[in-house]
Amino acid sequence: MATRDYLLNDHGGFLDETRGTNWDLIVKIVGLIALVASGLWTLYKFRADRRVDLDHQVEAQQTEAKLRADELNRFIFERQAGLYFEAAQAASKIATSDNKAEKKAASDRFYELYFGQLVVVEDRRVELAMIEFSRCLNQNGAGCSRTIETNQDEKPLSPDLVARLGPATLDNLSLELAACIRSSLKADRGIDFGKLIDPVSHCPYD
Repeated sequence: MATRDYLLNDHGGFLDETRGTNWDLIVKIVGLIALVASGLWTLYKFRADRRVDLDHQVEAQQTEAKLRADELNRFIFERQAGLYFEAAQAASKIATSDNKAEKKAASDRFYELYFGQLVVVEDRRVELAMIEFSRCLNQNGAGCSRTIETNQDEKPLSPDLVARLGPATLDNLSLELAACIRSSLKADRGIDFGKLIDPVSHCPYD
């Protein structure tokens, strides 16, 4: 039969040996809890720091991607604007120049743009204006008529607007091409050229 052992203390009383054992156990448990809590805190802090690092990496990647997109967009815009101005210049020279060599060079450049580079960057309204001008140019500017009856949204052209634009001559079609380029840059690129009080022409394909 197990019995509890007792020791005498300094005052002649008895000491319970299990009391010391209980305190040792409590100290060990508290130490273990502190150790576990410290480990959990370290794990939490590591994961929190890791999450912050990942967030910073994602933010940096998004910023870099935006910068690349902005750079590409700027490059495309510069090419688009440059080709637009070249097309408008070529059409105006064809329509107004009396110099055969200059007109021939302008025609060559117009067709280069029409069948090549401009196709990459033009929007629908500029495409339609280029088509109408090229058809008249193919007839050497003689006896031209309007062949396109719908705008960029496939809606019928306004009869009143067509009447105001006048006959389909190279001069008028060149002005319409320039007006469509202006509209394209304003609509697609958000460029505000200001309001024209009495514009010499309009883009019929808006």
